[in-house]
Order: sequence, then C-alpha cells, then structure tokens
Amino acid sequence: MADSHSHSLSFFSRPVLCRLLAIFLPAALLTGGIVLALYYQDLTKEHSLYGQSGAHLVNLQTDIINSEVDTVRSDLLYLADQAVLRNYLSGVARSKHELEEEYMLLCGQRGLYDQIRYLDATGQERIRVNYNDGKPAVVPEQELQSKANRYYFKQTLSLDPGAVFVSPLDLNVEHDQIERPLKPVIRFATPVVLNKNKQGVLVLNYLGQLLIQKLDGVSGGFHGESWLLNRDGYFLRGPSPQDEWGFMLDHERGFATYYPDEWPTLLRSSPGQMETAHGLFSFRTIFPRGQAPAKPHVKMAEKADPDLGDAGLIVATHISPSVLNGRANMLFLRLLLLWGVVLFLLLILAWYLAKTGAVRRHQERHLAESEVRLRTLSTQLITAQEDERRRLSRDLHDELGQVVTAVTLDLQRAAQTTESTKKDGLIHMALLGANCLLDKIHEISLRIRPTVLDDLGLKDAVQSLLSDYERRTGITSQADLHFDGSEIPASVSENVFRILQEALTNVAKHARAQEVSVKLQVSDGRVSLNVRDGGAGFAPEQVNGKGLGLLGMRERAELLNGEFHMRAEAGKGTEIEVSIPLGNPKNQEPNSN
Repeated sequence: MADSHSHSLSFFSRPVLCRLLAIFLPAALLTGGIVLALYYQDLTKEHSLYGQSGAHLVNLQTDIINSEVDTVRSDLLYLADQAVLRNYLSGVARSKHELEEEYMLLCGQRGLYDQIRYLDATGQERIRVNYNDGKPAVVPEQELQSKANRYYFKQTLSLDPGAVFVSPLDLNVEHDQIERPLKPVIRFATPVVLNKNKQGVLVLNYLGQLLIQKLDGVSGGFHGESWLLNRDGYFLRGPSPQDEWGFMLDHERGFATYYPDEWPTLLRSSPGQMETAHGLFSFRTIFPRGQAPAKPHVKMAEKADPDLGDAGLIVATHISPSVLNGRANMLFLRLLLLWGVVLFLLLILAWYLAKTGAVRRHQERHLAESEVRLRTLSTQLITAQEDERRRLSRDLHDELGQVVTAVTLDLQRAAQTTESTKKDGLIHMALLGANCLLDKIHEISLRIRPTVLDDLGLKDAVQSLLSDYERRTGITSQADLHFDGSEIPASVSENVFRILQEALTNVAKHARAQEVSVKLQVSDGRVSLNVRDGGAGFAPEQVNGKGLGLLGMRERAELLNGEFHMRAEAGKGTEIEVSIPLGNPKNQEPNSN
C-alpha cells in the first residue's frame, strides 16, 4: 500500500484535474460564447445585406417593367390618335399606304414591336407590319388573319375610348400554333374610335425578349436567382429554360412545384420578403388585378381592370441557404479554428495554474504536517532524552556503581592482606570486575553513538549491527550492500544507521518475523535503504505515521532533503524505503568506507 503521507501531483491527479476544470471550463464557455455571438452577429448582418440586395433588385426590375409599359402605352395612344389613321377610316385615297409607311417607320426606329396591327370591328386584320428582325415589312392582304376569337381583341373592343389593354406576357401564336423559335410578347391594344363609334382595335406586339434581356442585365451581379412569374406561378423567366412557359407548353413546372410551402405567401403578400429553409425570397406583384387567358389548365384570376387588362406579373428573387449562410459559415470555421488554438493555450495555462496551485497547497499542507510532526517529535525527543537519562543514571548507579564498588573493595582487601594466594585471588576478581566494567561502558557508549561508524564507516557498521542483531534476536538477516566508492557525509551515515536501527527494532518488537531483508546501495550521488520483512504487518491508517518510530525515521530523512516511504499490509509484512542525497549542503563531514 502507498504511504499515507505521499501525494501524487501528476497531470491526472484529482487536485490538479479539479482545479484545471474549475479554471478551464468557464474560460472555454466564455470564449465559446464570444465565438457564437460573433457568428450570429455576422450571420444576421449577412442576411440583412442579402435582404436589402434582393429587395433592391425587385424594385429595380419593377421600375424597368413599368417604364417599358409606359413607353408602349404612349406609343399606342399616339398611333391611335394619328390623323392618317382617321383618314384611312374615312376612306381617304392613299391613306392606307401612308399608314403602312408610318407603321414601318415606327417599327424600324423603335425596335420594340414585333407587330403593329389594325383590326376592324370584326377582328379581321386590315393592316399589319412585321418587324422581321430589323427589316420591317407590310404583310400582304391575302396573308392577313382573323383574330376575332383571340382574348385580347374581345377584351380591348369592350374598353372605353382611350383605355389600354395590356395582355399577359406569353408566347406569340400564328395560325393557332405557338411560333418557333419561341417569341415572348406582350400585346398592347386600344379601341380605335371615329365619330364616337368604335371602328376596330390597334395592337402593338411588344417583344418580351427585350424586357427579359433588360431584367437579365440588371441582375448580373446578384448573388442569387432572379425570376419572372405570371399570376399562376408559372415561370416566364425561370431557373432554366426547361422550366419556362409551362402554361403554354403543357408542363406543370412552376414556382409551386419547387417551393409549395412558400407559394401561398408569395401570392398573397406584395411587396414582401420571407426566409425559409429553402432560402431568402423577395417578391413584388405588378398589375395584380389582371385576368388570365381562358385556357383549360390555367386558373382564372380576378376580373380584369378596364385599363390594365390581363398583365399580372410577379418579380421574385431567391438566394439559396448555401449562399445566404456561406460567408458566415466560413467565418464560423475560422472562428472555430481560432477557438481551438485559444482552447489549447487556455488548457496549457489552466494546467499550469492548477499545477502550481496544487503544488502550493500541497507544500502548505506538507509544512503544516511537518510542523505538527516536529512538535510531536520534539515531545518524543524530550521524553526519550529523559528516559535515556534515567536508564543511563540507573546503569551508572546500579550496574557500573556496583562493579566499581566491588573492584574497589577487592583492591582494598588485596592491599591489606599479606597472604600472596589470597592477594592474587582478590586481584583476579578485581580484574574480572574491571573487564565487566569495560563491557558495560562499551555497551552504553554504543547506545549513545556507535563508534564503529567513526572507526570503520557505514558499510562495516551495518554489517556489525546485523551480526549483533542476529545474535541478540535470532532473526536471520539477508544483507545486500553495494557501495560505489562515493564519500558519505558523517550526518548521512549516522542518520541512515539510526533509521536502520529503528527499522530493525520495529521488526524485532512487532513483526514476529523469522527473516529480514536489508538492501543498502550508494550510487549516483544517493544512499538508498530498503528494509523488508514478511511478518505480521499492520494497517497504516491505524498507525497514521506517528507510531513505531516512523515519525523519527521520516524526520531524519526529510531533514537531509531525502524521501521516506512505508508500505505495509496486515498479514503481509512491512517495507521501509529511504533515499537521501549525498550532496546536501548540511553534510559537512564526509566519512569514507
């Protein structure tokens, strides 16, 4: 068992770990909180900036659409009020040719209109100019078509004079077939009135691709996606060309296909912005009161406004979570790396503080214990000194005094007698008494200080002690003595010898052992002593280091900056280990072996 007075202050010792956690955990939580606060602050800032960017782009694209619509409306109303058109309706000669020339000139200069058409009150095209990719041309009369069943003609003819019908942005249809390649158009139409009577309808087919290109131009630097939807959520400008024009190309891919949970909010709130698990959406509805064309697979919207017609559009932007959180997540990773470095440094600092604190408290406890042991030892030494004095006084008075008295009487009687035989006998008795006196003096002096240490050195003194110990106690000793030739200071030799004496005395008194093992080694500048027996042993907690001479042995070792350890277990014997350095500054008088 480990000595009850030994304390382990390694990294994994309980005192160090407890203090380490007490210092490290609050610091780790504090720095972790700072990291999270910085991350969420940056994340909130990034979301706010992206939200402003999305809202700005939506407003900018809305302004572009409104500006284009206003431009076309102005052109349409100007054309509807031209004198040349009134002349044509009044039957003035050559006015039709002049009107066609006017439409060709406008179509070429503007570059905005795929077609400029005049339809009579029956829906029949009477004049039509096609843009032809920058080469305007009048369509021959035999190729003109009837648009009587087209929704824009019917709704425009029902408008009041001066009102403008704006159609949805859809694909151009010729001869009941969608024109290929796809040509997005918005039809602007207004009634043509002569003498307060509606004579027909004037229609401008605005090239929707121009509008889409302008929207693309302003969204080039945007960090997300920019879409244009109709009121039913179909993409007019979408994530990919395959997703566009579903309401006319007979596929159902629209906004609600990809984002079913967000679609109701986008449809109801305008302008608006929402952030969901799919990212950040900014949106705005333009012309919300339009009516969708009557197609079987398209839901009908509200009743058309007389002036706005059927032109409901939704401008929307989308920023994905990976973009929305990307920069903040990169910052978070850097902060985590920095936090890891800080935690490592904190761990080292906390361990250092914990270690030094534990060492300081251990030293304070050790000093307190040493003080208690010193007081106890002082008391024991005083008691031992008094006992030794009493024993010496008794031995000197009783034994030596009796021997000296007997020798004196024998010598006095020998001096008084005249008989040679009796004189010789008395002198012989006096010599025997003197020899006994010398033996008693030697025994007492050995008890006080073993002169063999001064005469022969530690090794021979130990061998002499063990021989005398076997003779007196009958306990066999197994000696293992190794000396490397180093000089041993007198104080070290004396204290090691005394510790060995006390340990052997404990074995003789308490161990009930038949054999004792003694190992004494002098090497590497230290004296190491090990005394082990296989006797009765004892429980160290019952002795508490104060009995069996343990306190004196410990103090002898520690006064020389040495170490003392005792291991014992009931029924398994006792082991004493002592290690003392040879270079202690207190050691003034070396003693060779």
